[in-house]
Amino acid sequence: MDQTVEKLPALECAVEFLELLPLIMGSLQCEMRRDPATGLTMGQFRVLSVLNWHGVCSVSQIADFLELGLPATSKIIDGMVSAGMLLRRGDPSDRRRVLLEISSVGRNELLATRAIAHNHLANLLSPLSEPDRARLIESLRSMRPLFVKLGSGGCPGKFSHA
Repeated sequence: MDQTVEKLPALECAVEFLELLPLIMGSLQCEMRRDPATGLTMGQFRVLSVLNWHGVCSVSQIADFLELGLPATSKIIDGMVSAGMLLRRGDPSDRRRVLLEISSVGRNELLATRAIAHNHLANLLSPLSEPDRARLIESLRSMRPLFVKLGSGGCPGKFSHA
């Protein structure tokens, strides 16, 4: 059997997914800027999401995940530490290394921003029919393991679970 024919449906899914993803993220970013209840930037939201997933990370691990340089990542993190959203602590196995974790303030900000994002996306998806939403949920749930096995960094071995 022709391999191109076998892969065409997956390729079509990939094209649709890749075309839609920036639109979704852009919509969320606009909503976060528009809604005064969100005190987070998209960068801060992503930092909190990484730490929520992994528990404790170094600045360089977060920079790697965000695909930002260390100076830019450090600037975001310094502001978040000053705002009480993150806690810094030394790494017991390496005195030179600093580890970060979410504080209770940061966790509350993350949860509040997620609720706003959930409501925003729910409003966008509400015109879909009930069967379409059910198929979408089923599809998204079936995709999760494919990406979770890669780790949050998106690349095998790039960012291991802490």
